[in-house]
Amino acid sequence: MDLNTCLLFDGQCEDAFRLYEKVLGGKITGLMRYADAPSGPPAFKGCNRVIHVSLRVGDRVLMGSDTPPDGLDPMPSGHRPDEYKVPQGFRANVTVDTPAEAERIYHALAEGGAVAMPMAETFFARRFGMLNDRFGTPWMITCLKPMPAAEGETKPFVISRTFDVPRDTLWKCFTDPERMRQWWGPTGVTIIASKMDLRPGGTYHYGMRTPDGKEMWGKFVYREITPPERLVFVSAFSDEKGGLTRHPLAPSWPIEMLSMFSFAEAGGKTTFTVTWSPLNPTPEERATFEASHDSMKQGWTGTMEQLGAYLATA
Repeated sequence: MDLNTCLLFDGQCEDAFRLYEKVLGGKITGLMRYADAPSGPPAFKGCNRVIHVSLRVGDRVLMGSDTPPDGLDPMPSGHRPDEYKVPQGFRANVTVDTPAEAERIYHALAEGGAVAMPMAETFFARRFGMLNDRFGTPWMITCLKPMPAAEGETKPFVISRTFDVPRDTLWKCFTDPERMRQWWGPTGVTIIASKMDLRPGGTYHYGMRTPDGKEMWGKFVYREITPPERLVFVSAFSDEKGGLTRHPLAPSWPIEMLSMFSFAEAGGKTTFTVTWSPLNPTPEERATFEASHDSMKQGWTGTMEQLGAYLATA
């Protein structure tokens, strides 16, 4: 089952969805005008109002349409259920991973519109704000604070760094195996193999050589690829053939990790955020993960420093 929101406009639907496509980083996947209807009434002829539009953002779809042309009574009863009224009683919500992305979207949508609640930190969110855009659509923009883990759940590890490059540039560093070969891994390792099949269900398989000459292998199995916004995958240590293995130095480390890489651009710079949590861990694996946040921070900091050095010379 799909559950989607459909926004109604009075002749401004296309302009609104072109803005939403740009600001939200989505893609309009279909746009049909009343004039395109194959068997519409005479009032549809030459009418450029939008009868249906779909905007895909990640795995979500936002739909919209304009009210019917003037003079058209679409219902035999004489009622006009689609007659335009100012939107009320709801808000479309966008939830993002970083305060910078929340600020960017909020201010872009608020331009020419009306602020209902200024963007600010709240008790539940790093950033939260409400507005009505210039087309009348009510919005909420949210960047949540990490929630306390429920009993039996594991709080994810999160770390971010902002790089002075556009988002498309940083995205390529994570989706091109030859670029990954140049910087991926902890400080001091050399990537000796880098093979990528970038699609949901595909894998990235890589090999590393440590400064003392030891070889280690790892792989990603991609679940979601939303260019240039987000990568979601399961990561694990592996052998040279891609089979799952335990961490070579920490036998109680979780066998598989659910990983999300997000990329948020603001002012020509891009904030890269890692969200990392164990997948179906045993109690021992969960305890090892929860006790290892300092070492994870150290490892990811070194990896990001290598990425920064690569970007400075690329």
